[in-house]
Formats: sequence, structure tokens, C-alpha cells
Amino acid sequence: MPMNIIAKAESGRALVEIKGSISGWKDTEANFTSKINDLINSGVKDVHIYINSPGGECMEANEIVNVINKFPGKITGEGGAIVASAATYIAIACSSFTMPENGLFMVHQVSGGSYGKVSELEGYISLMKKLNDHYYAAFEAKAKDKKKLKEEWDKGDYWMSAKEAHEQGFVSEVTGKTTIDKTTAMAITNCGYKGEIIITDSINNQNQNQMDVSMMAGRLGMPVNSTEAQVIAKIDEYKRKSERVDMLEEAESKRREQEIEDLLNNAINEKRITADVKPDWKETLTSNFESGKKMLLAMKVVKTPEINKPANASTSGKKWEDYQDDPQALKELMDNTPEEYERLLTAYVNKNV
Repeated sequence: MPMNIIAKAESGRALVEIKGSISGWKDTEANFTSKINDLINSGVKDVHIYINSPGGECMEANEIVNVINKFPGKITGEGGAIVASAATYIAIACSSFTMPENGLFMVHQVSGGSYGKVSELEGYISLMKKLNDHYYAAFEAKAKDKKKLKEEWDKGDYWMSAKEAHEQGFVSEVTGKTTIDKTTAMAITNCGYKGEIIITDSINNQNQNQMDVSMMAGRLGMPVNSTEAQVIAKIDEYKRKSERVDMLEEAESKRREQEIEDLLNNAINEKRITADVKPDWKETLTSNFESGKKMLLAMKVVKTPEINKPANASTSGKKWEDYQDDPQALKELMDNTPEEYERLLTAYVNKNV
């Protein structure tokens, strides 16, 4: 849905409608700003905003808020079936904002992309971080459960029903249900919403079934006009691929377990480790195979194993050889002081190669 933004006078106040994706601001900014200025110059003070949008460009949403904030009076708003992403920034700029009972409200971190020289990319990343902090601070100021906001913000999309958005403080009042047609349902699905969407306009069962097939096709990355048979075939294909992946992962897990077992048995036979420390070495190889293997193969023949050596002994003045009989201490060295671990290993290898 391309952005459709209008401003007009209605009942003594300004009415701003924002529908569709927030994009193409440069094509509408001049006309929209001019209309807002005309309304203010005519004596209009208050403005009411209607939003039904999946979001879009966060910087464009900022500019829209800047223009709307020119009104000297009260700024109120209401949402449609969906107020998501950048559109929510406009919503929380209102002194009050209502949502229909079946509406959805979604916030998340800002996102974008760029290309160019390193300095240009670093500048873009810095800008994105500042914009992300600005957006989060705006939502945090409204949020009643700031811990919940932070958890969901860090995880990804934070979808809320109108009731949940009201409980969180982003919506001031929940009203009656709004109409959700097929186009709106598809827009919500394309935003990444995974929950159930109930169509509320008048359609027959056949159209409802076709709508469900179209939505499923969209989620599978297929054309929305795919037939039910094609959708089922695609689901079966993904199921077979999933089963194949599970089988390969299980085979790889067994292969790796056998490789670890063979490495440890060879190390014991070659007297590089003793049988009593095999479980410790198995844990090391399981958690970090490549590094553990490198460490194991660098061990020299065991001479006199030390018993009950403290695992957290100081590394000061020690050499690689001092650790060969204590894999647990060596593992802790690798985990806690990787620089010292690499230094000792390199010195040992250089001396013995």
C-alpha cells in the first residue's frame, strides 16, 4: 500500500489521514506542508490524525511529526486495523490515541541499509544508532512496563493487540471493531504478523477460503494467486526439506561424536592424556571442537600425571607443558584468558616443530 496522506479542515479542526506505507515523503512533503500552513493561518489550532499504516521510513515519520507539531492546539489520534513500525512514532506523538478492539500495534528497532566507503558506512551506522536511541526513548517514556518493552525491543517485533497496547500505555482508549478486508489482512501478514487475522467485511465462504490460501501463499513466498493445490505441494516440499535437514543434522552429530571418541582413544593410546581425564577432554571438544582438537594434538607424551592439581592455579610464569596433565585448567585458561592460551600454545608449537 503506497502512502496516501491528506490534510483538511473538518468541524473546526484539522484532520490528517495517513494510510499505507510511509514512503515517498519528498513527493508529498511540499503539498502537505503547504496545506498544514494554510490550515494554521486560517485559525485552525487542533488536529486529529487517523493512521492505518504498516510503517515505513522512520526519518520520514519524524518529518511528518515535525510538520504536525506546528499546530498550536491539541493533537489527538486514532488507529485503524494496523499501526506498526514508523507509524507508531506518529501515534505516540498524540496527546491521546485510540485503537479499535481488533487493531494491531507493533514497535521495533529502526532498520536500514547503506553502501559506500568505510567512513560513509560508519557515519550511517552512527546515525542509525542515534535514531534508534531516539525512537526507544520516545516509546520508553510512554511505556508502563519498561522492562517488558526492553525485552521485546531487543528480541525483534513487539506485536500488541489494542488491549495490550492500552495496558502498555501506547493507546489511551480501545474502541469498537474496525473492518479488516483481504487487502488489509495481506498488509498485516506482510509485516510479519504470525497470529490469526479475522476478516470482518461481508464475504462468502468461498472467498474466505481463497483469502486464506492467498495469505498462506504469501507467507510461503509464493504468488498470492497460487492455487490451493500449489500451496499444499509447497508445504509438502518444505516438510520433506525439513525432514532431510533433521536427518543430516542427526548424522552430523553422530559423526562428530565418533570423531571425538576416536581422537580421545588415540590420545590415550599415544599417552598424551590419561584415561581418567577423558570425560574432561570430551566436554572440551564438544563445546569447541576445533580449538580443543588443536590443543589435544599439541599435547606431548604424559610423564608423571599430577593429582588434585587446583583447576584455578595461577598462570604466572607457567609454560604450555605445565598444563598438559590438567585439561580442566587448560580449558579454563582457554575460556578465561584466551590471549595467554594462544601465547603459550604458539610458544610450545614453535619450540617443538
